[in-house]
Amino acid sequence: MRCKLRGRYWSIVRAILPRSTLGLCDYAKRTITISTARKVRGELELDTTIHELLHACQPDLAEETVEEVASDIARVLWRLGYRRNGDEITK
Repeated sequence: MRCKLRGRYWSIVRAILPRSTLGLCDYAKRTITISTARKVRGELELDTTIHELLHACQPDLAEETVEEVASDIARVLWRLGYRRNGDEITK
């Protein structure tokens, strides 16, 4: 999917990544990649997606800050009922 972040278009894709990598943010290609691993489902998938979106929007943020903010936002959205339904996010 394509989305606009801070005035620039980015692609969000799912792909096979190294075992320890949940997601990647490639600034040069403006691509966010989320792992297709079975463990990256549910709230962890939401957390990972938000994490990589934060990197794309605010590349100067410290990794610790990105991790904390992404996890907090994902937890709240998950509790509010946001879920992935195929290729769509539903509530």
